[in-house]
Amino acid sequence: MTDTGTAEATAPPPAPGRTNTGRLALIAAALAGLLITNLAVYAVGRALGGAFTYPQNGTTTQVDSVSITFMSLVPLGFGLTLVAALSRMWSTVIPIARVATPVLAVATIAVMTIPAGFDTTSTVSLAAMHLTIIPAALLSLNALPRRRGRSTHQTPPN
Repeated sequence: MTDTGTAEATAPPPAPGRTNTGRLALIAAALAGLLITNLAVYAVGRALGGAFTYPQNGTTTQVDSVSITFMSLVPLGFGLTLVAALSRMWSTVIPIARVATPVLAVATIAVMTIPAGFDTTSTVSLAAMHLTIIPAALLSLNALPRRRGRSTHQTPPN
């Protein structure tokens, strides 16, 4: 009897969600979920009387659904792209991003949303939108491939 098996035939299948297609699908789902959630929060805020306007250079500027879309997807998309690129050379960037994301999300509420001069309903709605990036980012960060570092531990021979 000859051995017709190959290494590919005996190799375990990749873990679910760990293929490139699976990773991209998870990140796309996180981005879509973020956008849908933020547009829903915006709609509820508008229904509750939020004007979503703020004074800027002597005029009143309104935050609309296009602004919500842009400000939801661009920061997360840019951040994930940056982390994905850096993680190829510096694997520690993913754990750092897991900590930095919530800190930055909360900080942007304090630095951007509260001082802008929105009405209370708009401020609360926009602050909630800032917080929705946290689960979307963490889910996406978990989808990024992890480089396996070289182990300095030698296994004793059997």
